[in-house]
Amino acid sequence: MDDSFSLLSVNREFCQETRETGEETVVKHFVFEDLLDTSEKLICYSKDYGEFQIYNYVLTKERSSFFSRRTEKELGCYLGFKGGSIYTFEDFNFKINSFDEFTLLTEAVEVTTGNSFYFELCNLCQLPEKLSGELDVALSIYSKTVKKLPPLTHFDQLADENRELLKLVLKGNTRAREKLEAAVGESETKRLTEEFKSKPEELFDTCILYSGNSYTVIGITTAVNRITLRDRELTAIDLFSEEIELTVLTPENLKLSEGERVQLNGKMFGIAAV
Repeated sequence: MDDSFSLLSVNREFCQETRETGEETVVKHFVFEDLLDTSEKLICYSKDYGEFQIYNYVLTKERSSFFSRRTEKELGCYLGFKGGSIYTFEDFNFKINSFDEFTLLTEAVEVTTGNSFYFELCNLCQLPEKLSGELDVALSIYSKTVKKLPPLTHFDQLADENRELLKLVLKGNTRAREKLEAAVGESETKRLTEEFKSKPEELFDTCILYSGNSYTVIGITTAVNRITLRDRELTAIDLFSEEIELTVLTPENLKLSEGERVQLNGKMFGIAAV
């Protein structure tokens, strides 16, 4: 099961409600073709909840016999936020390999910057069988906590000039480490790597780091709003990090002002415009 609900401290009661009263769709997107047996169907139940949309995925199997019956297995229930930051993507790479480890994790390339984003595409069930080209997706990071940071007092030019190499080094890329050591020396490579791991907020004014299916983000707040999912209030934060605009959802009620630095860790979720 995904953790879009637990990250926002939202009750999963919506999942059963969506299953009982939501719109039912047979998922046809090609990524599931090789995973389904001839007797199996992937069903998605979806329902609108104001600024949110919930998607509940269920695998069904018809047993052909004299006592034919249908078995069902719930795979995952996803909470999608419609008010995320909208980006245009191409070259989608879906990470699902089996229904035993069901995931909607997707890697896609943002067409303007060329950056790869990793996100749970909540409404994969609403995509056509084949994608004809570029696709707009509303992205949000769900984070349990968001921490205020003081302004950065020291600018580390060496770190800033080698930011992308440092990110690769943290992911265990040997060639990137060798290249960084050749550029700045072994001792500086060790220092920068250790500081990036332990206190990135003291190394960079803003930073986006993806690791282990989650994002660590240091950014500058541009707007803060309170939104409601039935009787549950959440905070939506717009922020700016590494020249990218992001939207963050958190269960915390934060007193933030425009221009303040924040740090968070969470997963990215998206709803495609279809």
